[in-house]
Amino acid sequence: MNGYMTNGTYLYLEKLKSKHPFFPFIIMHNDVKAVAYYEDTNPSIFETSRDYLVIAQVGELSEKGFISLSHIPVTEEGSPIFEMDYKQKVNEISGIVAARLLRPFRGNSYIILVEWDGSKDYHAWKKTNPLPNKKEDSYIAGSVYTETFQVGEDEEE
Repeated sequence: MNGYMTNGTYLYLEKLKSKHPFFPFIIMHNDVKAVAYYEDTNPSIFETSRDYLVIAQVGELSEKGFISLSHIPVTEEGSPIFEMDYKQKVNEISGIVAARLLRPFRGNSYIILVEWDGSKDYHAWKKTNPLPNKKEDSYIAGSVYTETFQVGEDEEE
């Protein structure tokens, strides 16, 4: 299974979603941007997309809630270690609706996508320092960061 992401305005992504009702899009947004995500075995329908292989998954993504996207740049040599470790860790996260470990087709930045029951569950998880970092993990190739989003209708629309 592949995962596909693209950015755009919330309104643009909603229009794109309505043109392709047979794809289960998740549109997530925050104060800075909106991102669409969907999974399929066929090539992406997005004109410009970031393409990933779903290497671990838990649960079914829904169209409402709170999502975190953790971007983790991994060295080529460290990829097998990271994947082995985080395939297991994705299955152990509590307080979630769904989770995905995504390997990029291009580049080295993996994504851990997690849909949470609520933002309080995300903040509780974050306090446990669950993500690798360059100081402790030799397979990390750069800065690890996380973006958070709301899923569902944009309140400004």
